[in-house]
Amino acid sequence: MAAAARREDLIEVYFNMGLHYKDIITTLHDELDRTAEVWNEHIISPSRNANGPHGRPNVMYGVPELYNSQDYLMEVSPVDLDICQEECTFRESIPCDYDVFNLCTMIMAERHLGVPHDAHSALDLYVELKGELTRLL
Repeated sequence: MAAAARREDLIEVYFNMGLHYKDIITTLHDELDRTAEVWNEHIISPSRNANGPHGRPNVMYGVPELYNSQDYLMEVSPVDLDICQEECTFRESIPCDYDVFNLCTMIMAERHLGVPHDAHSALDLYVELKGELTRLL
């Protein structure tokens, strides 16, 4: 009995570590990108504070002169840029363990499951795949 429980715990850990970076994290990144886009396009209303900023964040950032401000961007040397790019980790096309990705992709194809497009469908997919992997392994 203890061996079966240990096996299920190992499956849980392996699956959680592998799948979290497949569709769920990617979906959350996409939702954060959409949230940033909405934020940058909304209008900040004028407040009682005369010095408080108001307007669209994208415009305030892109054309600071309209708001009696200045551009605070700093030039970066190509060498510094290269160093930053070498130190960064960029999203890959397979953002998780390769074996977990392949197994989940096969299960999704067999069950006609689509790629999630929001956090709720990502959670549903996670539960479905986790259950199927536990059953298979």
